[in-house]
Amino acid sequence: MPKKKFGNRIGPWTEKKLKFVLNYLLAYSNILDRTGYYPDYRFIDAFCGNGFCARRSDGNIIRGSAVVSLCINPPFKKYYFIDSDRTKTTELQKTIDIKFTKLKNNISVYCGDANKIISEVLNDIPDNIPFMALLDPQAGDLEWDTIIKISQKNKSEILINFPFGMAINRSMPLVSGESVDEEKISLIFGNNDWKSVYSERRSRSISPMTARDKYLNLYLNGLIALDYRFYCVKNIKNSQGSHIYYLIFASKNIKGLEKIKDEFVKNEPERNTLLFLLDLENELYPLFKGRGNIKLKNILEVMLPGKHLYKKQDFKEVLKNLEKKSLLKRVTLRARARSFVDDDLFTIE
Repeated sequence: MPKKKFGNRIGPWTEKKLKFVLNYLLAYSNILDRTGYYPDYRFIDAFCGNGFCARRSDGNIIRGSAVVSLCINPPFKKYYFIDSDRTKTTELQKTIDIKFTKLKNNISVYCGDANKIISEVLNDIPDNIPFMALLDPQAGDLEWDTIIKISQKNKSEILINFPFGMAINRSMPLVSGESVDEEKISLIFGNNDWKSVYSERRSRSISPMTARDKYLNLYLNGLIALDYRFYCVKNIKNSQGSHIYYLIFASKNIKGLEKIKDEFVKNEPERNTLLFLLDLENELYPLFKGRGNIKLKNILEVMLPGKHLYKKQDFKEVLKNLEKKSLLKRVTLRARARSFVDDDLFTIE
């Protein structure tokens, strides 16, 4: 790929995010294409940039989210790219015209405020069409009303950069005499509930970490209220281990959560402790003790969403451990079954 003179300069944490985007879009497109249930599925990149980034460490140019999505095979049936910078959208359009000629008739590039243009984009997507929306603002420019609009589509999935450490926190100074940008923050959260957390933090009655977690919970509760109950969170950190932003995935369908959770928890050191699966067992067993004729998918619907680091395979391992302890009995008997599938019936005693 030839070097270009443009592109936001990015650190390794952004490369990590782009890898999440690539892997999930690959899985998303391949699953929908293979099953054939939805021959039409689409992708929205609401803060797309020009399609390329410059690696901060060496200046090398790598693919940004827009170009990453266009390289997915099989391709999405339609793409929507939005950015407020005219130079960036012009450069992206040139890249599309030169490198993605076979797809160009299925690509729409918009210049303007994504929070306003999103209505036009959504009007072009029928309610029965599944789509993935990447919402990756540079400076906390994503308004809650935009998420509300997207949520009104039944088959929407969203991947959000919640830039608390990079942008939102900077609008809430703790120094006496400095004013908080209340209007901006209320647009991000969709209400004024954040003010009580800010008041606690400004009085130093809670720690920065506690405040950050409370802000995140406010945001997640908002997503759940919009029926995005299948969600997970990735805490993106810099090379020193300091928080930068949260990457949030949210869906109305558990299948998307199952897939992306594998990516989110990969290589997390907390998963390598001896008690990791035992902790999950100690959560699961009391919750489902005495339940009969239940399935793995029933457990996943309750326990897989959240900020934790558990993935689907972990729940299977716990069920196998319970079976070895004679605390689980299968109702559905499969020859030489060594694990559990979604519809296996069992009783937890």
